[in-house]
Amino acid sequence: MNVRRVAIAIVAATLPMLIGPPAAHAGDPSDCTKRDSQGFCIEWSVGGGDGNPGGGGNGGGGNSGAVVCYWVNNPPIGDPTIYADYGLQYPPPGVAIQWQYYECSDGSVQDNYRWIFAVPPTDTANEILIRIERGLEPPRVESSPPLGTASILTVPVFVSVANWSGAISQSGCGGGICVTVTATPVLTFDPGEPGSTPRTCTGSGTKFNRSIPPAQQATAQGACAHAYKLRTGAEGRPTEWPAMATVRWSIAWTSTVGQSGVLPAVVRAVPIPRSVQEVQTVVVGGSTP
Repeated sequence: MNVRRVAIAIVAATLPMLIGPPAAHAGDPSDCTKRDSQGFCIEWSVGGGDGNPGGGGNGGGGNSGAVVCYWVNNPPIGDPTIYADYGLQYPPPGVAIQWQYYECSDGSVQDNYRWIFAVPPTDTANEILIRIERGLEPPRVESSPPLGTASILTVPVFVSVANWSGAISQSGCGGGICVTVTATPVLTFDPGEPGSTPRTCTGSGTKFNRSIPPAQQATAQGACAHAYKLRTGAEGRPTEWPAMATVRWSIAWTSTVGQSGVLPAVVRAVPIPRSVQEVQTVVVGGSTP
């Protein structure tokens, strides 16, 4: 008969399902230290800092190294009394779980049991993100002056994205847990001119409006615009400044078991090089007869 202990509650959805010994935890897991909004444990403390779990000692056939312990998958436990006997929470209805027990490198099996999600919400979230990511195209940039046309010193250049979609959400389920992933875009315009800084733009950027003075549009909060101060092609300068338009998609997920999190951002960027010219005017004076 397996030895069982008072187990900690559910493992965080941020941890993957463990197949075999994972990275070692020294000591014996103890109390839950943080719970989510539905009461599931998402962090717990680990005692026994000397690496000898539960007083088990180094033991085990002359192993002189520090004893490390880890969670190992256990066959399904059909005994319904395990929840009451060991103070475990019941999993949400219809959710698939994986039982695990705690064993150590010296061969000892500790009196520790827990259950985790058989399909963690993070796994489902990553699968959904793959689908979303496939549909995220590089930005199709429109500008004034148009791409390929030189701009004029001190006259603002305006940038916008024609294929802007705004936030995108998709949902999916696994192991009885449903997850929604939302990708939220932010546009950044880097003029590429020495001394300039990237502009974080509002929404899809700024389309030039002929009815409003250019300087007024360019200085509005969140404007996707830049007035170049240095012309290109001068001695020691390139023929174009290496401007760049970047859309960074922030990724967040929520689940039907009350857990949520973030995933690595997705970035799509395109170069929009810009040549800059200086326009000089000639003033012709006349004499008064």
